[in-house]
Amino acid sequence: MSSVLGVVIVARNGDRRAFYQDPKTYAPGLTDSTALGVADLHLLGTQLRSTYLTTGSPTFISSISRDVVDTQEVKVLAKAGGEGAVVFDSAIALLQGIFPPDPRNRVKLANGTTVTAPLGGYQYVPMETVEPGNDRSLESWTDCPEFRKHVAAFHESDAFKNEEKSAASFLHDVKDFVFGRPATLENIWNIYDFINTELTYNQTYAYRLPPTYINQARALADFHENGVFSDAEANGIGNIAGRTLLHTILDSVERIAFNDDPLKLMVIQTSYQPFISLFHQTEMVKEHPKLGAIPNFGAALAIELRRGLPPDTRDFLRFKFRNGTDDPDDWQVVHAFGHRADIPLTEFVYRTEGTTITSNKQWAHVCGVTPEFSTTTTAMQLARRGSVQFSMGAIILLLLAIMVKTILRTRRTAPTRVRGPQVSQAEKEQV
Repeated sequence: MSSVLGVVIVARNGDRRAFYQDPKTYAPGLTDSTALGVADLHLLGTQLRSTYLTTGSPTFISSISRDVVDTQEVKVLAKAGGEGAVVFDSAIALLQGIFPPDPRNRVKLANGTTVTAPLGGYQYVPMETVEPGNDRSLESWTDCPEFRKHVAAFHESDAFKNEEKSAASFLHDVKDFVFGRPATLENIWNIYDFINTELTYNQTYAYRLPPTYINQARALADFHENGVFSDAEANGIGNIAGRTLLHTILDSVERIAFNDDPLKLMVIQTSYQPFISLFHQTEMVKEHPKLGAIPNFGAALAIELRRGLPPDTRDFLRFKFRNGTDDPDDWQVVHAFGHRADIPLTEFVYRTEGTTITSNKQWAHVCGVTPEFSTTTTAMQLARRGSVQFSMGAIILLLLAIMVKTILRTRRTAPTRVRGPQVSQAEKEQV
């Protein structure tokens, strides 16, 4: 019998059109999904299904409903900020791969009729979108003053300046291929993303681009993003992307470990930033330096909760990473905190829970913003405030209208004073 009790999947979104991020604040622009991107995520879903939901697989999740989804056993979170639309589409495609249409997804009605879900038994798996305004777990680095200071400090560091000098020749030559975009090391992520997008979708551009440019841009972007989304200390501001994600991971594995909780599969669909921070926080980059880089589209980290074999029947965590659906290394086991084997769940919780950020209030404190005026005040909250203010105004106007109506009614219903015949002043004088 498989010893896998449950799994937490952290997946990066699929390919998409060019995406701009402000190099100083990481404020996001807009982008759209592509057929390539959702196809890759669907493929990842089928790979996950064969690994964890197929009977006979050595990592089959014990007693999970493998065909028709049991929505009590599965929870899905998808980041809504930044590349939110693309992340959402990626999550839908991923779930289609994990839980494909099944003709057994049907219901028998009281009149004896059997109805099958559309598209041959399409499975509608509930998914919760995580908006950074009201939940900072999947996008904690934007609108964070302390993180902006961290980015600025990195740009002023000796390591950055040395890399900038080494890259000067490339940054000069690449100007002809980025069409007015700032060809600087600060802006290298946007340069790489633009080149990669054009190389993928624009044949004319692909014919013109010198063959070494994409690799040079990728190497510099890896250096830059690794420096931005990491920190010398596990609880440093540079690791904020991983610190907020870790809270969700810990909560999920603890739920899976609790026998009375039905959760068995947790899927977290997000962007690339938390991967880098998480690999640094857990010290995986020490053994696997390649993890200190931007994960490819469709990359995934599988965190398996396993029951140990006698005599040690504690719960352990095994981490497996695949850097995209076409990664030749398939799923690679990576170890946390220098362990050469699976890490006990209790140790992992002990070593990480002190670095996690568990609430918007704590996030605001770490970022150095006043909670009342921080971005934890969402558009929805503002709308609610506006609704409350509108409602109060409406109530006041209604009360005024009632008062006016009452006064008018009182005047109409008051007894009319009967007046005698009017006597003119001349008639008075005659009297």
